Amino acid sequence: MPSTKIQASRRLSILCTEEIDSLFGMPHFTEGERHIHFDLSPEERATIDAARTITAGVHLVLQLGYFKAKAQFFVVSLDYVRPDINHILTRYYPGRLMTEVGPLSKPTRLTQQRIILGLLGYRLCGGDEKQALIAFAQRAAMLSTQPKFILRQVLEHLSNQRTVAPGYTFLQDLVSQAVIDERKRVTRKLDASLPANLQQSLNALLQADDKIHLINVLKHEANDFSNKELRQEVDRRKQLAPLHSFAQTFLIDATLSSESIKYYAGLVQFYTVYKLRRMDASTVRLYLLCFAFHRFRQINDNLIEAFIHLVGQFDKQAKLAAKVAMLQASEEANSNLKAAGEVLGLFVDESIASDCPFSTVKERAFGLLEPAAFPSVTNYLGNVAFDKLDYEWSYFTRLSSTIRRNLRHLFCDVDFAGRLEDAPLVRAISMMQTLLRQNKSLRQADSSKFPEAVIPLGLKKHLYVESVEGAEKHKTLDVDRYEFLVYRLLRNALESGDLYVNHSNEFRQFEDDLISDARWSHKDAVLAEIGQPILQSPIAETLTGLRTKLEDRLVAVNQRVSDCVNAYIKVVGQGDKRRC
Repeated sequence: MPSTKIQASRRLSILCTEEIDSLFGMPHFTEGERHIHFDLSPEERATIDAARTITAGVHLVLQLGYFKAKAQFFVVSLDYVRPDINHILTRYYPGRLMTEVGPLSKPTRLTQQRIILGLLGYRLCGGDEKQALIAFAQRAAMLSTQPKFILRQVLEHLSNQRTVAPGYTFLQDLVSQAVIDERKRVTRKLDASLPANLQQSLNALLQADDKIHLINVLKHEANDFSNKELRQEVDRRKQLAPLHSFAQTFLIDATLSSESIKYYAGLVQFYTVYKLRRMDASTVRLYLLCFAFHRFRQINDNLIEAFIHLVGQFDKQAKLAAKVAMLQASEEANSNLKAAGEVLGLFVDESIASDCPFSTVKERAFGLLEPAAFPSVTNYLGNVAFDKLDYEWSYFTRLSSTIRRNLRHLFCDVDFAGRLEDAPLVRAISMMQTLLRQNKSLRQADSSKFPEAVIPLGLKKHLYVESVEGAEKHKTLDVDRYEFLVYRLLRNALESGDLYVNHSNEFRQFEDDLISDARWSHKDAVLAEIGQPILQSPIAETLTGLRTKLEDRLVAVNQRVSDCVNAYIKVVGQGDKRRC
């Protein structure tokens, strides 16, 4: 038994005092709850009526109500449960007094417990049940070694099996042993498969360099999305890459769940370096490996979130700049309207001879209105709308160096993937990453090789610029604008889930949360391990059972309403006109 293996002083503190009381403490009913829990079915009422004394009858109703609420039995003090006994007397023994109810002898109490178990279809957790519970807890520990998770799974399993839960101390010992056994299982595998160089790398995490432990450096997260902080995150990611590469394979082979990995990684965050160095070496290596795996993916998530944020910021800057430019253009046009009118007046000025050279007229016009102001005034008079979108993309060109400095290193260091490998955006990302990872310039690459299908039709005119080769004009792709377009489309695809990131916690593909096809091929065994009877029954059978149960309940409720048993529902009218 687990309780013989673990000293009481070392028991895990799984639940707080309030949680323990909620699960195992004596119920504290409100008056409304008393009406619910002390309600008796016909079979239960017949059993109560068969009690030989009022003491036995009241205690049987009391324990039955408490068991319905907590699936536990309690030894009660009459003064402590006086409000509940008063309710039972008023409801089932009108006219009888509290002084007539005495304490219950132990043999009678145990007999009543057996009666209640039979009425509600429960059983006590005996030796065989406890052995089965130990095996179940060990399977639950493989899903997550978080003690509270295992305890909740065990309690749910007991409820599904209609078995009375053993005491909390037994459950503490049970969970503790399950956690220890699972950790030992994984550490044995790790000791057998960990290469010597990676073992040294894990040990080095707890070593100090210039009085700073490497593990504390790796724990540190970026304070903001500044270029300096993000580049430090990238450096930390590179340090963790070899350990992550090994962990990616080992943790799958060891069938360690993502929740267990997260739990072990959290222990590295929780414990100080001093405490970690005092622990068992094999255990600490497991914790550190899980930390490296989880932290690597957490850094990926941080880099992606930074990428999404920065792309959004550049978008906002361009939109704001275009809005400001549009207002300025409108104001300039309005302020120059008078001068524009004077320029137009030159065409009807009789003082200008008809054979006067146009250059002279032009010179006078520029004296009235600056040459740079002509386009805005001309557009205003011609009712030509300000092209905000064109200005935005021109602004991206001016921001190109800032965009490259802040986004390229994030873009290059993360592996993106899509559900369709030949999708235009995926091909554009792959091509750009290939060039950048080879330290090649996108501007010097052949722009005709860039996937153009990724460019929306409405943006084509903004991403191509005219160039002159000899006497011919050509439209060529503006690579700086194309680069930002890919970044923006990537941002949108990540937020919508159309693209995902390999080795990520938050941006991974949906399939990563599912069990493998190979394991699902043994689904009967998987469902048996879960221990949920409803999953193992045919759906038609389950629905039929639920329908029957619901209909029976509706009939019972309607009958109680019709018989005016429920004091809170009033029935008025006669015959078919009766209503509540």
